[in-house]
Amino acid sequence: MKKRFFIPMALVMSMMMAVPAFAQHIFIGDTETVVSYDENGNKVITLIFDPAKTPDYMNPDSPNYWRKAEQAQMEQTTNIPVLPQAGQNAGITAQPEEETLFQPIPPLTEAPEVGTVLANIQQEDENGEMKFTEPYHWCAVGQCTWYANGRFYEVTGIRLPLLGNAKEWLNTAQHYEYLQIDTDTTNVPEQAIAVYVPKKNTDLPGHVCFIEYVERDNNGKPQNIYYTDANGKYDKVKNEYTSGYDGAVVKEDFDTFKESNQLKLAGYIKAKK
Repeated sequence: MKKRFFIPMALVMSMMMAVPAFAQHIFIGDTETVVSYDENGNKVITLIFDPAKTPDYMNPDSPNYWRKAEQAQMEQTTNIPVLPQAGQNAGITAQPEEETLFQPIPPLTEAPEVGTVLANIQQEDENGEMKFTEPYHWCAVGQCTWYANGRFYEVTGIRLPLLGNAKEWLNTAQHYEYLQIDTDTTNVPEQAIAVYVPKKNTDLPGHVCFIEYVERDNNGKPQNIYYTDANGKYDKVKNEYTSGYDGAVVKEDFDTFKESNQLKLAGYIKAKK
């Protein structure tokens, strides 16, 4: 009904300035609009409906009455049977939807082969084109932060937040309860990110790599570190993804691993268990 009488009201309002001081009757469709003035000179607008012309859907006795359609829809919604959960006593047992759960990559039981790429960085799509997989499908492709974030996600199922430059990762990661920070550099954890900070030149962005495997002596001290990274010291093409080099396993003894000419090992980021 609102739509039917919006136009008449607009027409009435447009004529108000020219209405004389007596009742004026305007007929539009099944509606009569009466414009008059009371004893104080105030304008009075009255809408008069002809009951004989009431639309069918507004008549409660009509099968097309809009309230009946609304009620039928409500009954249809509320009468949907609720299936019991699995394990409840009932004639029908609700079947839970199948979920694809993330399966973490278990820690390596032996040292990986140097030069191999353990990460699943790219896959061939249906058109034969190489595309980055979900863990590595994000910004800063080819940078060390891009790879470390992707490999951490691929192995643990945890997507790291944007932590800034590599040298800032330890400070930023400590604010997230699902991450654990360890600044004891002699306690080298596997399946963790090693964070390097500048020794002197604070303008350097630092570096991060992913620790795949650690060989230890009889006392548990780290001897050889097997790690993967991107844009690292052995990467032949800097600042872009290099297939076969980014993500390739590197082996270093602990003394070499913990520092370079300009960077030093500051700590580790790992998933909290």
